[in-house]
Amino acid sequence: MNVLFLTQTSALGPSSRYRVYQLLPLLQQLGIESVVSPAIDDALYRQLYLDSNGRGSRVAALTTAWRKRRADLRRMEQFDAVFVQKGVFPGLYAGFERAIASRKPMVFDFDDAIWLPRVGGSKLLRLLHRESAVQNIMRRAAAVIAGNDFLAEYATRFNQNVTVILSSINVAAYRRTDNNSNVVGWIGSRTTLAYLKPLAPVFKQLGVKPRVIASGDPSQLEFEIEFRPWRLETEMEELAQIGIGIAPLPDTEWERGKCGVKILQYMACGIPVVASPVGVQSRFVQHGVTGFLAGNAAEWAEHVRELIDNLELRKKMGTAAREVAAREYGVANAAQKVASVLKSVVAA
Repeated sequence: MNVLFLTQTSALGPSSRYRVYQLLPLLQQLGIESVVSPAIDDALYRQLYLDSNGRGSRVAALTTAWRKRRADLRRMEQFDAVFVQKGVFPGLYAGFERAIASRKPMVFDFDDAIWLPRVGGSKLLRLLHRESAVQNIMRRAAAVIAGNDFLAEYATRFNQNVTVILSSINVAAYRRTDNNSNVVGWIGSRTTLAYLKPLAPVFKQLGVKPRVIASGDPSQLEFEIEFRPWRLETEMEELAQIGIGIAPLPDTEWERGKCGVKILQYMACGIPVVASPVGVQSRFVQHGVTGFLAGNAAEWAEHVRELIDNLELRKKMGTAAREVAAREYGVANAAQKVASVLKSVVAA
């Protein structure tokens, strides 16, 4: 079976990397030959998301994506199915997906609440956003893959063939952390740095300077951190130096749609996690086993302090976290589910 994967970005983008690129070798073993066409390549991704000033033009990105997708439409006949990762222009325009679905079985995969205007994104894209475009894509798809139950609940309003495939992780690719480290760390992006701001009083109370691995301008946080610019080439080495992983999230509709990749990264490294009990994070973190769920500032301070002070607890929880990640959220299981969905729409 030959499948065209239309991804939002190159492998530099976490959503495309975890929802598509890491699955491709395993999908090949399952009989699926893949061609991947990213809307945003490495060079443009660096300009848009990794440069400290974000100097890349959103208009240029949309123009580039438009040209690429027109070229992709001209080669549809080479493939048995098309896998659309998060949409060509999610919330803006569904014309490409309509054209694809009229010619080939289309599987639509999404891991954010894309029917909502993007939080922290471009003002232009928020202004142009139309929920009806997302609904149109879902109606046209032969099958929809949702990254969590919250997203699936929305998708089933428009498509009855919806499969939940949670975020997955290749645990073997991650180096175990040195649990002797009690460094409190967070990994994220320029658009999610703001999630750390509510924890500023907690960091001050504990005398902690968190290590932040991210792109963007860290001065927006307005409190003292140890900043490490995110790079794909150094990501695993940076993660392995963290002793305690944190994942704060506000409890809003947009955040309930998030799919918790950073938590799986911590777990794969054997890092205990302290996280907000929001969305899928409550599922990934087993409270008191692989880490702690913290619903308010007092609980954040209590649980982070407990892990800082207790080396044996860090080791115990970190070991449990890595075992759970491998057993329940391994990439092989996700690949098998994706392959099953693709084969079912082609056979239909």
